[in-house]
Amino acid sequence: MKNIFPFVISLLLLTGCSSDFLDKEPTDSVSSDEVGVPGNAERLFNGAWYNLFEYGTTYANIGYRALQCLDDMMASDVVSRPAYGFNSSYQFNDVSIPNNSRASFAWYLLYKTIDNCNAAIAIKGDTEELHQAQGHALVLRAFCYLHLAEHYQFTYLKDPEAPCVPIYTEPTTGETAPKGKSTVAQVYKLIFDDLNLAQQYLKDYVRKGDGQKYKPDTNVVNGLLARAYLLTGQWEEAAKAATAARQGYSLMTTTAEYEGFNNISNQEWIWGHPQLVSQSDASYNFYYLDATYVGAYSSFMADPHFKDKFSEGDIRLPLFQWMREGYMGYKKFHMRADDTADIVLMRASEMLLIEAEALAREGFPEKAVIPLNELRHARGLGDYDLTGKSQEDVINEILMERRRELWGEGFAIGDILRTQGSVEREALSTEVQEQEVDAWQEGGGFAKRNPLGHWFLVFPDGKPFTPNSINYLYAIPKDETDANPNI
Repeated sequence: MKNIFPFVISLLLLTGCSSDFLDKEPTDSVSSDEVGVPGNAERLFNGAWYNLFEYGTTYANIGYRALQCLDDMMASDVVSRPAYGFNSSYQFNDVSIPNNSRASFAWYLLYKTIDNCNAAIAIKGDTEELHQAQGHALVLRAFCYLHLAEHYQFTYLKDPEAPCVPIYTEPTTGETAPKGKSTVAQVYKLIFDDLNLAQQYLKDYVRKGDGQKYKPDTNVVNGLLARAYLLTGQWEEAAKAATAARQGYSLMTTTAEYEGFNNISNQEWIWGHPQLVSQSDASYNFYYLDATYVGAYSSFMADPHFKDKFSEGDIRLPLFQWMREGYMGYKKFHMRADDTADIVLMRASEMLLIEAEALAREGFPEKAVIPLNELRHARGLGDYDLTGKSQEDVINEILMERRRELWGEGFAIGDILRTQGSVEREALSTEVQEQEVDAWQEGGGFAKRNPLGHWFLVFPDGKPFTPNSINYLYAIPKDETDANPNI
């Protein structure tokens, strides 16, 4: 890491954060010689958080939302409209290539955030205020390492001893020796250690209103534990942690509650990033799915086949609409009137699905359908019929429900990697194109000239999509491997 880390703390402290929701004393009020002061730990966390969502290299690479977008674009249920945004991700032609700018962006975004967290965690002291700030930093560090573990190596359940990414737990300086790769198992051990310590530090922490939902509490800790347990095959623990994470949160029950999907006060949102007008235009442009195409990332469309995976009566079904030029929109995301939109990181519905999947994988399908049906009822559907269903049938239904429920939230390629599955894409036939689009758009002119549905159906080398493909993984950037002989 010698090519980036000496500058990380000073960079974040200088750029700082002027957003009121983060801190009334922005990070740029902390100079580098004050980093070790206990009272500044919270501002260091705020700086790390701000970096995770605001650091950018281009308009197409800004903040963690960019990683969520590219993860969905690489999978099965999003179609790229040839427009600005994530077209290259759809074609597996960016983050998996070491000399690509998006590969560099992803790497530095996560490790810069980690280093600022390390600065907060390293502060010495024993006050409740300091421990709570360090608890926030521990959670954010675990979150970043979880993303690294999921995306830079194949699943833990395939090979826990496979080399993954370097682990840094101390603030770096110009003298910090660059580290080699730790194993997948070692990265997960750090994640569990961080979350368990954060659980202690945050046991008495209570947020002061929805505006502080960006600050992790014990619900968030439990949610990340649930994800990590699921990824490592600890089914019983995953179910328990998911149940704990969703306590105090209720589910949406109407289509109207879904449309917009831009408010951190949403009753399902456990953790998220609030957006303000005072933040950069580029940041809130990542709510790309404006139905009128005024959003910056109108390249992001729903696969028309995806609509067929919903049942009649599902409150999410009316979110689909044919849009101009014959593309299928999914009206889950919109910017607000002031061109801002909060970004979701964790919801109660995800926790229900983790609980259901863990119980099913543990061998209790009859228990698994209880949380699954709770979600189905909220979405306007009846019970899932277990009659004649195998354990595998139940697991597959839960995985499909994850695709329906979490579409556009950045889980798609991660789910393919952790289940050792494969991307599945199908082109829409000419007959269906004309039938569907003519019903919406007179003549279906665009559809008769251009393909609807998926138009990129194999890897760039022409080979078919397969499980455990290197194309699904992020690449360590060439600049990093050139500068770090130990990696």
